[in-house]
Amino acid sequence: MLAFQLIVLTIFNTYVLNLSWSKRSLVLLLIVGIIPPLILFPYMGALVIFYFMIALSFFVYQLTSRKIAIFHIFMSLILLVISDNLSSLILMRFFNQEMSGINLPLTYPIFLVFFGAIFAFVYKRIIQGFLNRFMVYNALTYILTFLCIVTVIFIYINIMTIDQSNFYENVKSNLFLFLIFFILLIISLFIILFLAFQRYKIKQREEELKNFESYIASIEQINQDMRKFKHDYVNMLTSLKTFIDDKNYRGLQTYFYEHILEMNHQEQLNEQALMMLNNLKVDSLKGLFTTKIIQAQAKQIPFFVEVVEEIIDIPTDPIVLNRMIGILLDNAIEAAMDADDKEVRVAIIQMNESVLIVINNTYDTSQDLKVHELFEEGFSTKGKNRGLGLSTLREMKDQFPNINIRTKIHPPLFTQELEFRKEKP
Repeated sequence: MLAFQLIVLTIFNTYVLNLSWSKRSLVLLLIVGIIPPLILFPYMGALVIFYFMIALSFFVYQLTSRKIAIFHIFMSLILLVISDNLSSLILMRFFNQEMSGINLPLTYPIFLVFFGAIFAFVYKRIIQGFLNRFMVYNALTYILTFLCIVTVIFIYINIMTIDQSNFYENVKSNLFLFLIFFILLIISLFIILFLAFQRYKIKQREEELKNFESYIASIEQINQDMRKFKHDYVNMLTSLKTFIDDKNYRGLQTYFYEHILEMNHQEQLNEQALMMLNNLKVDSLKGLFTTKIIQAQAKQIPFFVEVVEEIIDIPTDPIVLNRMIGILLDNAIEAAMDADDKEVRVAIIQMNESVLIVINNTYDTSQDLKVHELFEEGFSTKGKNRGLGLSTLREMKDQFPNINIRTKIHPPLFTQELEFRKEKP
């Protein structure tokens, strides 16, 4: 019956975490995770469950790369223990069936699966959805997982000290105790997440204010550029008048093509980039792009933006969105400065179930860039902030499973693609 319980626990987590097992992974889980506990059970008793939990956590983390998955695995164990006690209590109370650790009645698996399925459905729809929405700090994952593991340890201490001579009464008292443990754990979870979310909302307001201040600074910079252009325009007219008065038409032609036309072309490019942002309806991100366009302009780097369709919403946290895009734009502008042909291009594309942001820049091809090294903490091609920024980007991506990052290097072009998928209800 232990094998059946371990399989139910695996199925529970597969449903809750939307796991896609390969045949190889399932065979390895069977060999490494399920068979050893069955062999060790006569010698170690209920303690073998901890071996299985470690093995299952390892395999699930390999599949998901999400630390919060370990929390869900231990929560599923708590719910399965409650299902086990509830099934045993019902069978003994209403069906007068004896419960033995060796010979359990055939109706036991039916009740265990029934209650396990109900708990799995409710957990996925309510608790996991709540966690996905309010899990705003990585540190919370460690705190909640620690609380969950401590709860599991207390539960199994009670299981191992149960008095078999009065099995029914002990199962009843344990079920009540386990429910109390579970309720206290859920209350603690909600309190911790609520306090963290309140702190996060304050941080979000500060971030929005910072972005607004950057946007205002960008507008002021545009006004200064307009005044500068007006001044330059007067100087251009004066220069043109001098060439015409002196009848220096060859000099006039050279001056027009090398200075006036080139400056007009650059102004048109900048104006076009800013105009394309009209289709971007995410105000905080629009302010960020405006700031970066002006920064690139100040460094004489052409900055092209394409937003063909209206982008009303990007399905991710606004602070995370701005931080990720800010890191990539800063890196793109910095890398383009060292390139022979300086250029940064951005495209924001509305897909069926996602929004795709593509950031493309030229870079110094003398640098031997490798994708797997770029996201390592401390790695840098120029200064320490670059490496730290990309490692931060990877950590944020790991926290939000609906975000995909793809990096492509085709000299002299470096491309980063961020896909923000709509989360399934």
